Amino acid sequence: MKLLNTLLLYAFLPLFLAAQPTLEGGIFLGTSNYQGDFTLNASPEFRESNLAIGLVARHYFNFTSAVRANLVYGKLSGADANYAIRNDRGYSFTTSLVELSAVGEWEPFGMNRYRSGVKGTASLSPYFFGGLGLGYVNAKPDFGNDNQEKALQDLNAGNSKIQIILPVGLGLKANINKLWLAGLELGMRYPFTDYLDGVSEAGNPNKNDWYLFGGASLMYRIK
Repeated sequence: MKLLNTLLLYAFLPLFLAAQPTLEGGIFLGTSNYQGDFTLNASPEFRESNLAIGLVARHYFNFTSAVRANLVYGKLSGADANYAIRNDRGYSFTTSLVELSAVGEWEPFGMNRYRSGVKGTASLSPYFFGGLGLGYVNAKPDFGNDNQEKALQDLNAGNSKIQIILPVGLGLKANINKLWLAGLELGMRYPFTDYLDGVSEAGNPNKNDWYLFGGASLMYRIK
């Protein structure tokens, strides 16, 4: 009996693998935030969360492994006015951010999720990702009336608006039906710069800034 089951498995395995998803495309909608010279805590200042939108494409190698391309626009902001202890300094900033990245995904229970979708039932499935990308960073700091040397150094720093970033994070996928997939995700982005907010020397030049995207995606199975 075991021999028969094994033979049947190998006989139908090519058909089964051909049915697995290979390509999905969709949209991302969420929030963007950051941690840097305008935050006093280890976590971002959630009052400064801004809208983030993007386009997403995912290619599956198998049920558990995939590669994904992201094109996301977001905004970062912060102000000393959020903290009474910094009212005297009075700095603020806004940054427009466009990210183009590619990440690898590992979804350990991907086969179970896909099978449940074929049957028309929902199944939550966690995944993890990491990769590499480029970010277009257009920071606009406001130093108020501060014309001290460190503020002037930051204004004249001449940093590149194109930055290499390292995205890492986790999420959950859930089937809506055979063709549609919903997801929730939180991803941290680590750039190699302290100028996401346009401030370094006048803030904390010994620690780089970082930012995050968090939100929901809606994906359509193309093939």
